[in-house]
Amino acid sequence: MTDIDAFFARYEQGANSFDPDLVAAQFTDPFMGGDPNGVMSARNDEAFRQSIPQRQAFMQGIGFRFARVLHVAATPLDAHYTMAKVHWHLRFEKTSGAPQDFRFHITYFLFDPDSGTGPKVAFYISHEDEQQVMREAGLLPDAPTDGHPVAVA
Repeated sequence: MTDIDAFFARYEQGANSFDPDLVAAQFTDPFMGGDPNGVMSARNDEAFRQSIPQRQAFMQGIGFRFARVLHVAATPLDAHYTMAKVHWHLRFEKTSGAPQDFRFHITYFLFDPDSGTGPKVAFYISHEDEQQVMREAGLLPDAPTDGHPVAVA
């Protein structure tokens, strides 16, 4: 197993356990994310850690069951950076007995400072509008009319 494969095995574990320490350990400070709607930046700080149980409650409220990495295609960019294209499978079951499966593609740019801590996410791009996909599947309400999006992540 490569360092990148091991990283995404832990990342998958964090996506399913919502363990604040595990999740926070997988991101640089700061980090950035993007999707078809734009880009955001975030601090990997105590507020980030405290938001993870809230994310867990939200995700479980819309029927989250699991997230699985289906495939990782890693491309080293130099001694410190790797681009990893990851294909995810997420399952939700908002209505008992009616599971809904989703496939998402996310490209991660990982930074490894060679300090023995291993790679961390510096930037990621979600290629699908995950909120829109889940909204169309009935997991999320229609977009609010006040201009404030419903945050999935």
